[in-house]
Amino acid sequence: MQEIPRLTSRSARLWAGATVVAVVVVLVGLVVLQPAYAVPALVVGVLLAAAVVFLVSGRQTFDPASGEVVSQRLWLRRSVGLDRLRTVALVDNRAGGLNLTLTPDSGRALLVPVLLLSDYVQRSQEPGLLRLLADQLEQRSSASGKVPGRLRRQAEHLEHGGTAADSPLAGLVTTGIATAAKGGGAAGGTSLLD
Repeated sequence: MQEIPRLTSRSARLWAGATVVAVVVVLVGLVVLQPAYAVPALVVGVLLAAAVVFLVSGRQTFDPASGEVVSQRLWLRRSVGLDRLRTVALVDNRAGGLNLTLTPDSGRALLVPVLLLSDYVQRSQEPGLLRLLADQLEQRSSASGKVPGRLRRQAEHLEHGGTAADSPLAGLVTTGIATAAKGGGAAGGTSLLD
């Protein structure tokens, strides 16, 4: 099993943790100052804890032997076999991220993060994982189209010392109005038509 890393930063995790701590402090303060709100505060606290555990437990893996991408959160497990795909595409999430979107013959698409370009994070998946996915898609899926070639170009770029921000896939990422206004958007490198 090959782990598919999340493309987040330490600062994003710190902000999320600080937000949770702030909400807990507010809830405790509410209970101390207004004891009548103890039960609603406890309910909100339990829901917050459940949400945090649910989000933190998220994990994606790829099994080259079976050709399945598995997404799991707590007891919820979802897998998509590369040999049972209707469409394969690299899709911009309009928030600085690019996902490998695997849509099975039936059911919802599974999103695998490939690239993240934000004000604070500029990361790509590692070349080894990109090549593995490209090879497996090419071997197992007739719907892969030009995606394997694009993943390989990204891997080659990174192996030769290139960065995520100037990578071949960076041109497919929309980083938002604020970043574009600052001139921080990717200039290209990959045509949307190829």
